[in-house]
Amino acid sequence: MQLLKYTVLRLGIFLVVFLGLFLGLKWPVFIAGLIGLIVAFAVSYLFFNKLRISAGQDVSKAFSKTSSNKTKKQLDDEAVEDAYDDAQRKPTDPTA
Repeated sequence: MQLLKYTVLRLGIFLVVFLGLFLGLKWPVFIAGLIGLIVAFAVSYLFFNKLRISAGQDVSKAFSKTSSNKTKKQLDDEAVEDAYDDAQRKPTDPTA
């Protein structure tokens, strides 16, 4: 949930800066977008550090939930694949 808050916050900062430069000051779209990205990154990095860290922890938890416990079928499949790979890597005798 923290990742969503952090993302929305950064997007909001970007849009405020981008629209202010693009529509308000009539800057070119590329320049306004680039400055918007830089400002959004800098502001969120400097002033929302706790939210950034908790968002990173949420992402870490989400990726660590993937099971590292393998079933017997997965282990058997890996053994067959490893055996095939080893057989393919054995040097062949060119004189035979």
